[in-house]
Amino acid sequence: MAPKHHKNSTYVTALARGFEILRCFDAARPELSTMDIAKLTGLPQSTVWRLCNTLVELGCLLRQAGSDKLSIGLGLLGYGYAALPSLDLDELAEMQMKRLADELHAGVSLSIRDKHEMLIVKRVRGQGGLVSAGRIGSHVPIVVSAAGWAYLAALPHGQRESLAGELQRQAGLDWPRLHGLIDAEIRRYGDKGFILNIGTYRPEINYAAVPIPIGDTIYTLHCSGLASMLPAELLQAEVGPSLVELAKRIRVALSLSPAVLFTR
Repeated sequence: MAPKHHKNSTYVTALARGFEILRCFDAARPELSTMDIAKLTGLPQSTVWRLCNTLVELGCLLRQAGSDKLSIGLGLLGYGYAALPSLDLDELAEMQMKRLADELHAGVSLSIRDKHEMLIVKRVRGQGGLVSAGRIGSHVPIVVSAAGWAYLAALPHGQRESLAGELQRQAGLDWPRLHGLIDAEIRRYGDKGFILNIGTYRPEINYAAVPIPIGDTIYTLHCSGLASMLPAELLQAEVGPSLVELAKRIRVALSLSPAVLFTR
């Protein structure tokens, strides 16, 4: 797969090499190291390393945690999904959710609002992760769940206040405590881009979540795990920021084809 030589003065070699690198990935080779790519393209490894770093920054390639491997990133789709019909948006979104779930031994879910609850529309479980922490088609209450709090965090202030009135009636005497927790997490979202739910929905499980606003729809992405596996410190330092980055990539897929999440 060595790159061809062109004499045309309008030919941009660096751009061509970038596409040569992307063409190395296919169904049989979903993950490659820079050494693998250098062998496939015939390019010097130092050149491959620089080009791959650029493609990672653009979101076209994704680094695998704890590995020197790279894979195709959802950011690539932002440059023209209509021209890339062979790529399955659903598989790419789910694959990246699964990688995070495996890394954290946790569950990762996507949800949308359904009245006073959040409906899970996509769910993956990492190796050793929770079996019963929500399945596709199940609901969690907005007022106590990480998914619900992330949804509230992304709402315009007026809409949030209107919904809060309804949630107050639902929560009853527990509303003052829950309202304080929700307000604190909305402030965290303003500072950090994610919210935490430490044992509020289920005492033995901790959560981190981020909203993904697309037009008039707010999706939420949340990660759940046993408190012993995902303590608050880990959620704050690693899980929350990882969810923020994953949400950016999934947002590309949602922007291009929202129906993709409902195919399974």
